[in-house]
Amino acid sequence: MSDRVKKIVFDPEERKVLDMTFGPGVAAELVGRTPEALAKAEKEGRLAAPKQLANGRRFYTLEDLTQIRESLGIHPGKADHEDAVVIAVQNFKGGVGKSTITKHFADYLALHGYKVLVIDCDPQASTTTMFDIKPEMLLDEEKTLGNFLSPRSNFDDFPASIHDTAWPTIKVIPSSLGLQDAEWDLTATLREGGQAVREGLQRLRIGIENVIKDFDVILLDPPPAMGFLGLNVMAAATGLLVPVPARQLDYLSTIHFMNTIAENIEVLEANDTPVDYGFIRVVCSAFSPNKPGENDMWKMMQATYGMYLLSQPILASEEIKNATQAFRSVYESKPSASHATYNRCRENLDAVFNEVVQQMRQQWPSTSIAGPSSDALASAAA
Repeated sequence: MSDRVKKIVFDPEERKVLDMTFGPGVAAELVGRTPEALAKAEKEGRLAAPKQLANGRRFYTLEDLTQIRESLGIHPGKADHEDAVVIAVQNFKGGVGKSTITKHFADYLALHGYKVLVIDCDPQASTTTMFDIKPEMLLDEEKTLGNFLSPRSNFDDFPASIHDTAWPTIKVIPSSLGLQDAEWDLTATLREGGQAVREGLQRLRIGIENVIKDFDVILLDPPPAMGFLGLNVMAAATGLLVPVPARQLDYLSTIHFMNTIAENIEVLEANDTPVDYGFIRVVCSAFSPNKPGENDMWKMMQATYGMYLLSQPILASEEIKNATQAFRSVYESKPSASHATYNRCRENLDAVFNEVVQQMRQQWPSTSIAGPSSDALASAAA
Protein backbone atom coordinates (compact mmCIF):
# COMPACT_ATOMS: atom_id res chain seq x y z
CA MET A 1 0.00 0.00 0.00
CA SER A 2 2.89 2.34 0.83
CA ASP A 3 4.45 1.67 -2.59
CA ARG A 4 1.15 2.51 -4.30
CA VAL A 5 0.85 5.80 -2.41
CA LYS A 6 4.43 6.75 -3.33
CA LYS A 7 3.78 5.81 -6.98
CA ILE A 8 0.77 8.13 -7.11
CA VAL A 9 2.64 11.00 -5.47
CA PHE A 10 6.00 10.71 -7.24
CA ASP A 11 4.99 9.00 -10.50
CA PRO A 12 6.70 8.39 -12.88
CA GLU A 13 10.05 8.68 -11.08
CA GLU A 14 8.88 7.00 -7.84
CA ARG A 15 11.50 9.18 -6.17
CA LYS A 16 11.08 12.77 -5.13
CA VAL A 17 12.48 15.22 -7.67
CA LEU A 18 12.76 18.90 -6.77
CA ASP A 19 11.22 20.83 -9.63
CA MET A 20 12.33 24.20 -8.28
CA THR A 21 13.48 27.18 -10.32
CA PHE A 22 14.14 30.78 -9.30
CA GLY A 23 14.08 34.00 -11.26
CA PRO A 24 17.07 36.39 -11.03
CA GLY A 25 15.48 38.47 -8.26
CA VAL A 26 14.60 35.55 -5.99
CA ALA A 27 17.92 33.80 -6.68
CA ALA A 28 19.88 36.93 -5.77
CA GLU A 29 17.90 37.38 -2.56
CA LEU A 30 18.50 33.76 -1.50
CA VAL A 31 22.28 34.02 -1.97
CA GLY A 32 22.48 37.49 -0.42
CA ARG A 33 23.44 39.47 -3.51
CA THR A 34 21.69 41.84 -5.93
CA PRO A 35 20.58 40.74 -9.42
CA GLU A 36 23.04 43.28 -10.79
CA ALA A 37 25.92 41.72 -8.84
CA LEU A 38 25.09 38.27 -10.22
CA ALA A 39 24.81 39.63 -13.76
CA LYS A 40 28.20 41.34 -13.39
CA ALA A 41 29.83 38.12 -12.11
CA GLU A 42 28.34 36.21 -15.05
CA LYS A 43 29.61 38.80 -17.51
CA GLU A 44 33.10 38.59 -15.99
CA GLY A 45 33.07 34.80 -16.24
CA ARG A 46 33.10 34.18 -12.50
CA LEU A 47 29.67 32.59 -12.78
CA ALA A 48 28.11 30.47 -15.50
CA ALA A 49 25.31 32.09 -17.46
CA PRO A 50 21.84 31.20 -16.15
CA LYS A 51 19.53 28.85 -18.00
CA GLN A 52 16.91 30.27 -20.34
CA LEU A 53 13.43 29.25 -21.41
CA ALA A 54 12.28 29.50 -25.01
CA ASN A 55 10.70 32.88 -24.23
CA GLY A 56 14.07 34.20 -23.04
CA ARG A 57 13.23 34.10 -19.32
CA ARG A 58 16.34 33.45 -17.24
CA PHE A 59 16.19 31.10 -14.27
CA TYR A 60 18.35 29.24 -11.76
CA THR A 61 17.99 25.80 -10.17
CA LEU A 62 18.73 24.82 -6.58
CA GLU A 63 22.05 23.34 -7.73
CA ASP A 64 22.85 26.67 -9.42
CA LEU A 65 22.38 28.49 -6.11
CA THR A 66 24.81 26.10 -4.43
CA GLN A 67 27.34 26.68 -7.23
CA ILE A 68 26.93 30.47 -7.00
CA ARG A 69 27.67 30.41 -3.27
CA GLU A 70 30.73 28.25 -3.81
CA SER A 71 32.05 30.37 -6.70
CA LEU A 72 31.56 33.69 -4.88
CA GLY A 73 32.71 32.42 -1.48
CA ILE A 74 29.35 33.00 0.18
CA HIS A 75 29.16 31.10 3.49
CA PRO A 76 25.92 31.86 5.33
CA GLY A 77 26.62 29.35 8.10
CA LYS A 78 29.26 28.89 10.76
CA ALA A 79 33.03 29.09 10.48
CA ASP A 80 34.80 25.81 9.72
CA HIS A 81 36.18 25.43 13.25
CA GLU A 82 32.80 25.99 14.93
CA ASP A 83 30.25 23.36 15.91
CA ALA A 84 26.81 22.93 14.38
CA VAL A 85 23.84 24.13 16.40
CA VAL A 86 21.83 21.07 17.44
CA ILE A 87 18.14 21.98 17.69
CA ALA A 88 15.52 19.60 19.11
CA VAL A 89 11.96 20.32 17.97
CA GLN A 90 10.60 18.96 21.22
CA ASN A 91 7.20 18.45 22.83
CA PHE A 92 5.88 15.26 24.41
CA LYS A 93 2.35 15.73 23.08
CA GLY A 94 1.54 14.26 19.68
CA GLY A 95 -0.15 16.29 16.97
CA VAL A 96 1.57 19.61 17.73
CA GLY A 97 3.44 19.71 14.41
CA LYS A 98 6.96 18.58 15.36
CA SER A 99 7.67 16.64 12.17
CA THR A 100 6.01 19.23 9.92
CA ILE A 101 8.04 22.03 11.51
CA THR A 102 11.26 20.00 11.32
CA LYS A 103 10.78 19.33 7.61
CA HIS A 104 9.83 22.91 6.74
CA PHE A 105 12.64 24.41 8.81
CA ALA A 106 15.19 22.08 7.19
CA ASP A 107 14.03 23.12 3.71
CA TYR A 108 14.06 26.81 4.66
CA LEU A 109 17.64 26.51 5.92
CA ALA A 110 18.74 24.65 2.78
CA LEU A 111 17.19 27.29 0.54
CA HIS A 112 19.33 29.89 2.31
CA GLY A 113 22.53 27.91 1.92
CA TYR A 114 22.94 26.19 5.29
CA LYS A 115 24.22 22.61 5.50
CA VAL A 116 21.62 20.62 7.41
CA LEU A 117 21.50 17.17 9.00
CA VAL A 118 18.05 15.93 10.06
CA ILE A 119 17.97 13.09 12.59
CA ASP A 120 14.60 11.36 12.88
CA CYS A 121 14.40 10.05 16.45
CA ASP A 122 10.75 8.94 16.30
CA PRO A 123 9.94 5.27 15.52
CA GLN A 124 6.87 6.47 13.59
CA ALA A 125 9.38 7.87 11.05
CA SER A 126 7.15 10.66 9.70
CA THR A 127 10.11 12.92 8.94
CA THR A 128 11.97 10.03 7.29
CA THR A 129 8.99 9.49 4.99
CA MET A 130 8.79 13.19 4.08
CA PHE A 131 12.39 12.98 2.89
CA ASP A 132 11.39 10.11 0.59
CA ILE A 133 13.04 7.29 2.50
CA LYS A 134 10.88 4.22 3.03
CA PRO A 135 11.06 3.32 6.74
CA GLU A 136 9.47 -0.10 6.14
CA MET A 137 12.46 -1.00 3.98
CA LEU A 138 14.89 -0.16 6.80
CA LEU A 139 13.78 -2.70 9.41
CA ASP A 140 16.85 -4.86 8.80
CA GLU A 141 19.02 -2.06 7.47
CA GLU A 142 22.11 -1.19 9.48
CA LYS A 143 22.26 2.42 8.30
CA THR A 144 19.58 3.85 10.60
CA LEU A 145 19.48 5.65 13.91
CA GLY A 146 18.09 2.56 15.64
CA ASN A 147 21.10 0.49 14.69
CA PHE A 148 23.54 3.13 15.88
CA LEU A 149 21.79 3.68 19.22
CA SER A 150 21.95 0.00 20.04
CA PRO A 151 24.62 -0.58 22.72
CA ARG A 152 25.97 -3.31 20.43
CA SER A 153 27.05 -0.79 17.78
CA ASN A 154 30.36 1.04 17.55
CA PHE A 155 30.40 4.79 18.21
CA ASP A 156 32.31 5.23 14.95
CA ASP A 157 29.34 3.86 12.97
CA PHE A 158 27.37 7.11 13.16
CA PRO A 159 28.46 8.68 9.81
CA ALA A 160 27.42 5.49 7.99
CA SER A 161 23.81 6.19 9.03
CA ILE A 162 23.68 9.44 7.01
CA HIS A 163 21.62 9.33 3.79
CA ASP A 164 21.36 11.78 0.89
CA THR A 165 18.08 13.53 0.10
CA ALA A 166 16.70 15.33 -2.94
CA TRP A 167 18.13 18.54 -1.44
CA PRO A 168 21.86 19.05 -2.19
CA THR A 169 22.58 20.46 1.28
CA ILE A 170 20.27 18.31 3.43
CA LYS A 171 21.27 14.90 4.76
CA VAL A 172 19.08 12.67 6.92
CA ILE A 173 19.58 9.89 9.43
CA PRO A 174 16.38 7.90 9.06
CA SER A 175 14.25 6.24 11.66
CA SER A 176 12.32 2.99 11.40
CA LEU A 177 10.19 0.77 13.58
CA GLY A 178 13.45 -0.87 14.65
CA LEU A 179 14.14 2.25 16.73
CA GLN A 180 11.73 0.81 19.30
CA ASP A 181 14.20 -2.04 19.86
CA ALA A 182 16.93 0.51 20.53
CA GLU A 183 14.74 2.06 23.23
CA TRP A 184 14.54 -1.33 24.96
CA ASP A 185 18.28 -1.90 24.56
CA LEU A 186 19.07 1.49 26.10
CA THR A 187 16.65 0.94 28.97
CA ALA A 188 18.34 -2.37 29.71
CA THR A 189 21.54 -0.48 30.60
CA LEU A 190 19.83 0.54 33.85
CA ARG A 191 20.56 -2.95 35.17
CA GLU A 192 24.27 -2.42 34.57
CA GLY A 193 24.44 1.07 36.09
CA GLY A 194 27.42 3.42 36.12
CA GLN A 195 29.29 3.81 32.86
CA ALA A 196 26.75 1.78 30.88
CA VAL A 197 23.94 4.18 31.84
CA ARG A 198 26.08 7.23 31.02
CA GLU A 199 26.91 5.82 27.59
CA GLY A 200 23.25 4.96 27.06
CA LEU A 201 22.25 8.56 27.75
CA GLN A 202 25.06 10.03 25.67
CA ARG A 203 25.04 7.77 22.59
CA LEU A 204 23.38 10.31 20.32
CA ARG A 205 25.54 13.15 21.65
CA ILE A 206 28.72 11.13 21.08
CA GLY A 207 27.58 10.14 17.59
CA ILE A 208 26.84 13.74 16.64
CA GLU A 209 30.31 14.80 17.82
CA ASN A 210 31.72 12.77 14.89
CA VAL A 211 30.01 15.07 12.35
CA ILE A 212 29.30 18.26 14.29
CA LYS A 213 31.71 20.36 12.20
CA ASP A 214 30.41 19.01 8.87
CA PHE A 215 27.03 20.77 9.17
CA ASP A 216 25.71 24.17 10.16
CA VAL A 217 22.51 22.92 11.77
CA ILE A 218 21.46 19.51 13.08
CA LEU A 219 17.71 19.10 13.61
CA LEU A 220 16.37 16.43 15.96
CA ASP A 221 12.78 15.20 15.65
CA PRO A 222 12.17 13.28 18.92
CA PRO A 223 9.38 10.85 19.86
CA PRO A 224 6.32 12.21 21.73
CA ALA A 225 7.42 10.53 24.97
CA MET A 226 10.26 10.73 27.45
CA GLY A 227 12.23 7.50 27.58
CA PHE A 228 15.86 6.84 26.83
CA LEU A 229 15.34 8.13 23.27
CA GLY A 230 13.96 11.40 24.59
CA LEU A 231 16.78 11.69 27.11
CA ASN A 232 19.31 11.12 24.31
CA VAL A 233 17.73 13.99 22.37
CA MET A 234 17.81 16.27 25.42
CA ALA A 235 21.46 15.40 26.07
CA ALA A 236 22.48 16.01 22.45
CA ALA A 237 20.62 19.28 21.84
CA THR A 238 22.15 22.74 22.24
CA GLY A 239 18.86 24.53 21.58
CA LEU A 240 15.15 23.74 21.98
CA LEU A 241 12.23 24.75 19.76
CA VAL A 242 8.94 23.87 21.46
CA PRO A 243 5.79 23.82 19.27
CA VAL A 244 2.57 24.60 21.17
CA PRO A 245 -0.81 25.06 19.43
CA ALA A 246 -3.04 27.83 20.80
CA ARG A 247 -5.44 25.30 22.32
CA GLN A 248 -6.14 24.94 26.02
CA LEU A 249 -5.29 21.24 26.32
CA ASP A 250 -2.02 21.69 24.44
CA TYR A 251 -1.17 24.71 26.58
CA LEU A 252 -1.81 22.77 29.79
CA SER A 253 0.16 19.75 28.56
CA THR A 254 3.11 22.05 27.89
CA ILE A 255 3.18 23.00 31.59
CA HIS A 256 3.64 19.28 32.31
CA PHE A 257 6.25 19.12 29.53
CA MET A 258 8.29 21.95 31.07
CA ASN A 259 8.18 20.29 34.51
CA THR A 260 9.29 16.99 32.98
CA ILE A 261 12.13 18.71 31.12
CA ALA A 262 13.38 20.22 34.38
CA GLU A 263 13.20 16.83 36.14
CA ASN A 264 15.02 15.07 33.35
CA ILE A 265 17.78 17.66 33.26
CA GLU A 266 18.39 16.66 36.88
CA VAL A 267 18.44 13.00 35.84
CA LEU A 268 21.03 13.74 33.15
CA GLU A 269 23.18 15.81 35.48
CA ALA A 270 23.03 13.08 38.13
CA ASN A 271 24.48 10.71 35.51
CA ASP A 272 27.36 13.04 34.54
CA THR A 273 25.52 14.25 31.42
CA PRO A 274 24.97 18.00 31.94
CA VAL A 275 23.15 20.03 29.30
CA ASP A 276 23.59 23.67 28.29
CA TYR A 277 20.96 25.08 25.94
CA GLY A 278 22.03 28.21 24.12
CA PHE A 279 18.38 29.09 23.59
CA ILE A 280 14.88 27.80 24.25
CA ARG A 281 12.01 29.17 22.18
CA VAL A 282 8.31 28.33 22.11
CA VAL A 283 6.53 28.59 18.76
CA CYS A 284 2.75 28.78 18.49
CA SER A 285 1.86 26.24 15.80
CA ALA A 286 -1.21 25.75 13.59
CA PHE A 287 -2.69 29.06 14.75
CA SER A 288 -6.16 29.96 13.43
CA PRO A 289 -6.90 33.54 14.54
CA ASN A 290 -10.52 33.25 13.39
CA LYS A 291 -11.29 30.27 15.62
CA PRO A 292 -13.04 31.10 18.91
CA GLY A 293 -10.64 31.08 21.83
CA GLU A 294 -7.36 30.84 19.89
CA ASN A 295 -6.69 34.57 20.04
CA ASP A 296 -7.26 34.47 23.81
CA MET A 297 -4.84 31.53 24.09
CA TRP A 298 -2.28 33.40 21.97
CA LYS A 299 -2.49 36.36 24.37
CA MET A 300 -2.11 34.00 27.33
CA MET A 301 0.96 32.42 25.70
CA GLN A 302 2.46 35.88 25.17
CA ALA A 303 1.90 36.73 28.83
CA THR A 304 3.24 33.37 30.04
CA TYR A 305 6.32 32.83 27.87
CA GLY A 306 7.34 36.45 27.27
CA MET A 307 10.66 36.68 25.45
CA TYR A 308 10.80 32.88 25.09
CA LEU A 309 7.86 32.95 22.66
CA LEU A 310 8.55 33.66 18.98
CA SER A 311 6.73 36.85 18.00
CA GLN A 312 5.13 35.20 14.97
CA PRO A 313 2.85 32.14 15.21
CA ILE A 314 2.79 29.53 12.45
CA LEU A 315 -0.60 30.07 10.84
CA ALA A 316 -2.79 27.07 10.04
CA SER A 317 -2.88 26.75 6.25
CA GLU A 318 -4.33 24.39 3.69
CA GLU A 319 -1.07 24.85 1.80
CA ILE A 320 0.85 23.15 4.63
CA LYS A 321 -1.77 20.42 4.94
CA ASN A 322 -1.83 19.68 1.22
CA ALA A 323 1.96 19.73 0.90
CA THR A 324 2.39 17.35 3.85
CA GLN A 325 -0.13 14.91 2.37
CA ALA A 326 2.11 14.78 -0.70
CA PHE A 327 5.22 14.08 1.44
CA ARG A 328 6.53 17.56 0.74
CA SER A 329 7.01 20.91 2.40
CA VAL A 330 5.44 24.11 1.15
CA TYR A 331 8.92 25.12 -0.08
CA GLU A 332 8.95 22.11 -2.43
CA SER A 333 5.37 22.52 -3.65
CA LYS A 334 3.41 24.53 -6.15
CA PRO A 335 0.35 26.50 -4.94
CA SER A 336 -2.61 24.22 -4.26
CA ALA A 337 -5.03 27.14 -4.18
CA SER A 338 -4.40 30.77 -5.13
CA HIS A 339 -0.92 32.23 -5.47
CA ALA A 340 -1.84 34.84 -2.85
CA THR A 341 -2.70 32.15 -0.28
CA TYR A 342 0.51 30.26 -1.06
CA ASN A 343 2.63 33.40 -0.81
CA ARG A 344 1.06 34.35 2.54
CA CYS A 345 1.87 30.89 3.87
CA ARG A 346 5.50 31.05 2.75
CA GLU A 347 5.97 34.59 4.05
CA ASN A 348 4.61 33.50 7.44
CA LEU A 349 6.95 30.49 7.60
CA ASP A 350 9.89 32.66 6.49
CA ALA A 351 9.21 35.16 9.28
CA VAL A 352 8.98 32.42 11.95
CA PHE A 353 12.10 30.57 10.82
CA ASN A 354 14.07 33.79 10.46
CA GLU A 355 13.51 34.41 14.18
CA VAL A 356 14.94 30.96 14.97
CA VAL A 357 17.90 31.61 12.66
CA GLN A 358 18.72 34.80 14.57
CA GLN A 359 18.87 32.78 17.80
CA MET A 360 20.89 30.09 16.05
CA ARG A 361 23.48 32.51 14.71
CA GLN A 362 24.09 33.90 18.20
CA GLN A 363 25.54 30.51 19.12
CA TRP A 364 28.48 30.95 16.70
CA PRO A 365 31.13 33.50 17.77
CA SER A 366 31.79 34.28 14.08
CA THR A 367 28.19 35.47 13.50
CA SER A 368 27.16 36.52 17.02
CA ILE A 369 26.40 40.15 17.75
CA ALA A 370 28.98 39.89 20.52
CA GLY A 371 31.60 38.94 17.92
CA PRO A 372 34.28 36.27 18.24
CA SER A 373 35.72 35.55 21.64
CA SER A 374 39.45 35.41 22.27
CA ASP A 375 39.21 31.60 22.51
CA ALA A 376 37.43 31.43 19.17
CA LEU A 377 40.04 33.66 17.54
CA ALA A 378 42.83 31.49 18.91
CA SER A 379 41.06 28.38 17.61
CA ALA A 380 40.61 29.93 14.17
CA ALA A 381 44.25 30.94 14.06
CA ALA A 382 45.32 27.43 15.01
